[in-house]
Amino acid sequence: MNKEQAEKIVREAQWVHSFELTHGIWTPGLHKTDAKAILNERFALPMDLAGKTALDIGALDGPYSFELERRGAKVISLDIQSPDVTGYNAAKAVLGSRNEYVQGNVYELDRILGGISFDLILFFGVWYHLKHPVLAFEQISKALKADGLLLFEGEVLKNYAENTDGSVHADADLVAAMAESDLPITLYYSGPFKKDQWNWFVPNRACVNEWIKTAGMQMTGHGFWDSHPHQRMYGTAVRQPGAVIHVDNPVWPKQSST
Repeated sequence: MNKEQAEKIVREAQWVHSFELTHGIWTPGLHKTDAKAILNERFALPMDLAGKTALDIGALDGPYSFELERRGAKVISLDIQSPDVTGYNAAKAVLGSRNEYVQGNVYELDRILGGISFDLILFFGVWYHLKHPVLAFEQISKALKADGLLLFEGEVLKNYAENTDGSVHADADLVAAMAESDLPITLYYSGPFKKDQWNWFVPNRACVNEWIKTAGMQMTGHGFWDSHPHQRMYGTAVRQPGAVIHVDNPVWPKQSST
């Protein structure tokens, strides 16, 4: 495929992220994403992932999926959207990628992936779009190899909070106290947050840590991208040896009669 053909494919696709597919060819998305730099600088991810298996949850048009492939990983990309709608298949065609795309829900990882486990799982920009984030982390934990690594990133309570009408909450000291507290706290919105109907939870750092622990994992590092209006947390987690994922509420056994 020559450059003119590749550019035509890119122009005709729909993109969320703006990223360099190959030398001089950029996708025209709204959010500029340098996957290579982010994986290097925030996560210190090795450039050589040969022999590793990776799952990219919430892949959309695939900037991280294709960067993982460049590093030698065998990649499965997962998203609820069709790869023809997001531009993923267009990128795959231009790159001649061998990545596999699975259209499905994170809540059903165990079923749709047939119990496959991964060395590396990326979970970027997803948890705040979920009504059941703990269930998602539990599914991720089950899909992570015993010595595997989870890379996560998402919206957190850090700089400011919105009222339910979209206005900024006036008590900045209260918001800062909640954000920095060791109490696990989350905001919840039934309506739009940041003008997006599908933003639900905005947890503080302590809450994200508790979600991860509930799922049988342990946070091993974290940081923040928190220049206003951004308030994002990123980090890594591993499986906690011997951890048990408990059911929501057990059914009590009948007492034996004497």
